[in-house]
Amino acid sequence: MEVHKQTGNILVFVKVSPDDVETEEGFLRDVRSVGHYGTGDLEITIGSDDDLERALPLIEKSYEVS
Repeated sequence: MEVHKQTGNILVFVKVSPDDVETEEGFLRDVRSVGHYGTGDLEITIGSDDDLERALPLIEKSYEVS
């Protein structure tokens, strides 16, 4: 997880295959070929309460896989 104070966003890296979800510009991003500090292949950008609600199922799925 990364907290970006300047943008007000939280980036969460989850162990969910990007092939199993539809990536969405500004919310879900495939980071398999991008260097990052997270352990998962899917990056979730949380910038609002609505984003958090949408991200919770993916975060739970990642937790269950771990």
